Amino acid sequence: MAESISKTRETESSGGRPKIKLTARDINQIEQFSAIGLTQKEIASMLEISNRTYQKWVQDPEVIASISRGRAKGLTAVGKALHDKAIGGDTQAIMWYEKTRGKRTDKIEVVQQDQAQAITRLIGVMTPDQLQRVANGESPSEVLGSDS
Repeated sequence: MAESISKTRETESSGGRPKIKLTARDINQIEQFSAIGLTQKEIASMLEISNRTYQKWVQDPEVIASISRGRAKGLTAVGKALHDKAIGGDTQAIMWYEKTRGKRTDKIEVVQQDQAQAITRLIGVMTPDQLQRVANGESPSEVLGSDS
């Protein structure tokens, strides 16, 4: 994926320590490294620059855009692979997809079951008039709360 960075980088010098110039190649590599999920510290290391230099580069709109593109490309590739496995019947992929992309969890059943049990208990102590009010759309707790 990434080629080795040569030790002879383009630099600018204004009398002090030479500043490393951000190149189109650097921006491209930042996008590639972001796509595979490397951290900023890891990207700086791969580019053979200091974390401080990388932090300065990250303020450049082109670098920000390349990081966003890279992350999106990485998520797209992994998402497609996950989707393909789930569509192919891979049970673990289906479960993972449902939990992450479908926003479903194992906890929903427990919450719903607990709520159903609570409502059943409330309904058990209601009068026929109160039950009719619930059937008309009022919540059981409102009906019992207003008559108590």
